[in-house]
Amino acid sequence: MDKNTNRVYFEHLDVMRFVAAFMIVILHAYVSWVDWFRPLEILTDETNKNLSVLGEFGDIFFRNLGIGVDVFFLISGFLITYILIEEKKRYGKINIKNFMIRRTLRIWPLYFFLIAITPFLVSWLDTPSPDYLPNILFLNNFQTIKTHLWTYPFGHYWSICIEEHFYLVWPFIIAFVPNKRLMPVFIFFIVFSILFRLYSAITLENTWYVLYLNTLSRMDVLVIGAVGAYYYSKKAFHFSLNRWVRYALIFLLILGLSIEPVELWSNYFQASFKKFFTIGIFSVLLLDYNFASNFKHILPNKSVFHYLGKVSYGIYMYSNIIILVVIKKFMWTFSSTNVWFYIFLIVSLSIVIPIISYELVEKHILKINKKFRKIKTDR
Repeated sequence: MDKNTNRVYFEHLDVMRFVAAFMIVILHAYVSWVDWFRPLEILTDETNKNLSVLGEFGDIFFRNLGIGVDVFFLISGFLITYILIEEKKRYGKINIKNFMIRRTLRIWPLYFFLIAITPFLVSWLDTPSPDYLPNILFLNNFQTIKTHLWTYPFGHYWSICIEEHFYLVWPFIIAFVPNKRLMPVFIFFIVFSILFRLYSAITLENTWYVLYLNTLSRMDVLVIGAVGAYYYSKKAFHFSLNRWVRYALIFLLILGLSIEPVELWSNYFQASFKKFFTIGIFSVLLLDYNFASNFKHILPNKSVFHYLGKVSYGIYMYSNIIILVVIKKFMWTFSSTNVWFYIFLIVSLSIVIPIISYELVEKHILKINKKFRKIKTDR
């Protein structure tokens, strides 16, 4: 990132966006395969029906890949906060109207396009018609809390709704709170989110949906990203781990994701604090990957993975749609239960379709987006 110009771009965050998006693709593909067909044979015992001992760990790991949403939240909290703080520092104020326009041009076109084609999708794929209004109003997460139903193709829209709620509040916080008071405010939001989860776990029955989907339950990760932005804006820093510490953290992360479901909260302490084990490791590794001056990146600048990071929003948004199309229109049509055919179709379509969407539509809308930026970015 060039601190000496008007341009803000953390290039390696694009790679992490792609990784986070593809974690969600793998999660959805895995769960759908198990639900519609059978357990993965490589995870089963000799009967090919029950999970083996090692398969149990693999099953937990794949189902924990939903943590990719939290990686998105960390990155969003960091980038949005950093850009807002920089605009305030350089120009003395934040143009909140332009911020809202920028976010609208980035999120709404694809979001509402997919809502618009949903009547065709549910008819073509013979699925129940969903409730459109909560999704139009960005209330999908609260609707799912109320109904306990994940409706196709809107099941994963809850995270977009949480980000939209964040965008509605956050520019006002950064604009009107003095910079020297921002950190206490950030800490307040993080503590409030923890206390909300604790209160929900104590007072509510069947708390899982509230803990997983409520904006107040999830906002702390966005604010943790904001904390990093606050300190980086004060002074650009380098953060570097010893190579063996880095390897140890990666091993610990994989181990943790393989032995304990991230989204299982069996007591009040877990409901309040359990997420911070994985979020903490991810945060440290993200800092190391993006801000270590001596980190030898395997990927060259502007690699295909950097490009796919720019397309990651589409990869995430199209993922659920593509999976059911593959199952009903390819696997069933050809009477196939070949998992490799399934994986090939999911992976290829989850990359090709978002790229087409990005190049034909989103990319051109982003050019309009640039007219409303004071701080130049590559998104």
